[in-house]
This record gives sequence, structure tokens and C-alpha cells, in this order.
Amino acid sequence: MHRCLKILVSAVAAAAVLAFNLLDIQAAEIRHHEAHEHGVAHLNVALEGNDLYIEFISPAANIVGFEHHPRTEAQKSAVMKAMETLKAGEFLFVTSPYAECSLVAATVNTDIEDHEAHQSESTHVHDQGESGQDSESEKHDRHEEHHEADEHGHHSDFEAQYHFVCKQPEKLSKMDVMLFGKFPGIEHIEVQLLTASKQTALKLTAADYKISF
Repeated sequence: MHRCLKILVSAVAAAAVLAFNLLDIQAAEIRHHEAHEHGVAHLNVALEGNDLYIEFISPAANIVGFEHHPRTEAQKSAVMKAMETLKAGEFLFVTSPYAECSLVAATVNTDIEDHEAHQSESTHVHDQGESGQDSESEKHDRHEEHHEADEHGHHSDFEAQYHFVCKQPEKLSKMDVMLFGKFPGIEHIEVQLLTASKQTALKLTAADYKISF
């Protein structure tokens, strides 16, 4: 009987991981095909045994206020500060104290700096012109047009993954999501929650920021 129970638990855990992966794929499709919606972020949360996995995805505009390649020292500093803040997952996701959850790994990525190469290549092509003899004013106008297109036509994101280990996961009843206080650009967070006994979707706001397990 004990062996059958262990097999059942393993099967449930495997199903949970598979479902979480499917939810992540669905969320990715929404992000890339439907909307890169400013003010909205996404959070995938999965509890498997003692392991709590969290994935956070947000448009860069919610995090640093812009999505183009950082052009000033202040913008570069804002990106670095955001990366540091996002890495400190223990302050962003506060779990039930009796569950004794500890952050063991955190990874943060952003593609906001990738636009520099695109900008340089595009500017070079525009500057050549059809005859290769564009006036300085024409070059300036094209450069400004490119910057405007870069502002409105390119999207950047911040993505973070966290791994917590909980000594007593059965006592994990809630988790406070503190992202709103750190990043005021986030208006609400779409959450996909998955445990061995629950699969649900919910929306968090600055006034309602708790996840119940």
C-alpha cells in the first residue's frame, strides 16, 4: 500500500510539472502573439514536493519605464538596479513563515540591450541612402525617424526564474507578491498557479497581492 501511494504521488508530481510547462508555453504564446501589454505582467507558480518554482515575465516599460536600448547613464543605472532588485526573490515573494521556504536559485534576463545592434545596423543602412550622398539634414531626419520607430516598434521584456526549497511545504498556505511596491509600472499580474491538488488562474493587484495555495 505504501509503495502504491509513493507511485501515485510521483505520478501527480510529474503531471504537475508537465502541466506547468504547458501553461508556460501558453503564456509565451500570449506574450508574443497577442500582447506585449504595458501595465500587465505574468507569473507562473508551481509547487512540487518541497520545491517552489516561480517564473516572472514583464514588459520592460513596467520595470524601468522604457523599452529601447538604455542611452543615458541614468537609464543604464535603472536597468542594473532593476536586475539586482529582481534577483532578490526572497523580498519579492514572501511565503508563509511556518513553511520555512528559502531561495536557492534566481536567474534574471532582459533583452532591452539587444536593440543597440539593431539600431546601429538600421542607422547605417539609412545613412547610405540611394545615392550614398544624403545631406546631413536628411541623415538627421532619418536618424530621428529610426529612434521613433525604435521607441514604438520594438518590445523588450524582463524575465526571472526562482527556485525556493520549503522544509514544510504542507504549511505553505499563502505567498505575498511584493512586486507592486518595487515596480509601480505594474498595474496587475496574471497568475497561473499549479500544485499537486490545484490548478488555477488569478489576477493580482496592488490592493490584492496574496496567492493562496
